[in-house]
Amino acid sequence: MKVTITQAVIDKAQTRSKPYEIRDKKLVGFLIRVQPTGKMTYYCEYRRGGRVKIGPESAYSVKSARVLARQIIAEFHQGGEPAITAKKAKDIATYQDFLEEHYFKWVEANHNASGATKRCLLSDCAPFLKKKLDDITPQSVEKWRIGRVASGLSPHTANRSYATLRASLSKAEEWGIIAEHPLRKMKLLKTDSNLKVRYLSNEEEKRLREALGQREAVMRSQRHSGNLWREQRHIRPMVDLETVPFCDHLKPMVLISINTGLRRGELFSLEWKNINFDLRQLTVEGTNGKSRKSRHVPLNEEAYFIISAWQSQKRPYSNFVFPNQNGQRFKDIKTSWKSVLSSAQIKDFRWHDLRHHFASRLAMEGVDLNTIRELLGHSSYEMTLRYAHLSAGHKAEAVKRLIKKADKELKNI
Repeated sequence: MKVTITQAVIDKAQTRSKPYEIRDKKLVGFLIRVQPTGKMTYYCEYRRGGRVKIGPESAYSVKSARVLARQIIAEFHQGGEPAITAKKAKDIATYQDFLEEHYFKWVEANHNASGATKRCLLSDCAPFLKKKLDDITPQSVEKWRIGRVASGLSPHTANRSYATLRASLSKAEEWGIIAEHPLRKMKLLKTDSNLKVRYLSNEEEKRLREALGQREAVMRSQRHSGNLWREQRHIRPMVDLETVPFCDHLKPMVLISINTGLRRGELFSLEWKNINFDLRQLTVEGTNGKSRKSRHVPLNEEAYFIISAWQSQKRPYSNFVFPNQNGQRFKDIKTSWKSVLSSAQIKDFRWHDLRHHFASRLAMEGVDLNTIRELLGHSSYEMTLRYAHLSAGHKAEAVKRLIKKADKELKNI
């Protein structure tokens, strides 16, 4: 029986003593099988003797079932074997199986912050780990998301976890492990796009710089005492810290972040080949940036001086600008960072807030938001709007124009 399958056709379909099929005359291979019990199931017959079950009629609209049938047929014409793909999908018992057997391998190869992504999925999204992929529904995800906000998390935080979950399911659909993305129509929770950000006050920045200086003074004093002890025992002394611009990585790292707005991961991945001393700029390579797009950041006087001074004491065996003790890429600097914040009496301030501090100072100096967006490497303008409230000077100037215009019109009366 061949007709154009529509919802009206399905509604009028009568049960028979034996199963029968209604085939679509527009898309060859797309069909619905009607059982004597009244149960109906969509199938796609991509070649003679080869068919894939799409799913029950109750779970799919005619439109979505037809789209999936087209995808199955396209896969076959591109050299694939849809039946094998479908079998692999059945072998994945739970969402956790999908993550560990498929998705995490892709994340490790394509995400700069693969560890954070994996932690989010295994911790924040834990309620879904033991569920089958087909059991992850918009209703269950919405309940989980609202529950996270109700527990005290901000909508921004809930959105980040939800976006990570949704991204994983996008790959499951792309790889043919699920027939249809269950969260395609779900939107992010509404948030305040002009949410205030944490940045340093003038006094806090002064204390931070002083704390960094004091830390270096203590390190130099300790090294001097240590070398005296070594000299007395005829042991080879360590490098005299009075002869180098910086005692270690922390001070130059902080000051470069304040003056460039680099993300922590971008700073850790920065190599000497990314520094152009002639043009006085650094380049964040797309492979190391969150948006996967390269960007160039000018070096102001302080940043240029720090990079130049740091280069004079660089380790010849490492390509990284800020290598760890083994010459490898840093993974974290929490201990030293927390210590200097404590000395500076600065609370509720993360390393990432140095990036906000950079952008906030630009906004308060009247730099337009699009330039700030380019310097930060934001993929969307919406991310940069959080600094809009700091551009008060432009707003005040705009309002003043109304007064000037009113004065002019009054004079003409």
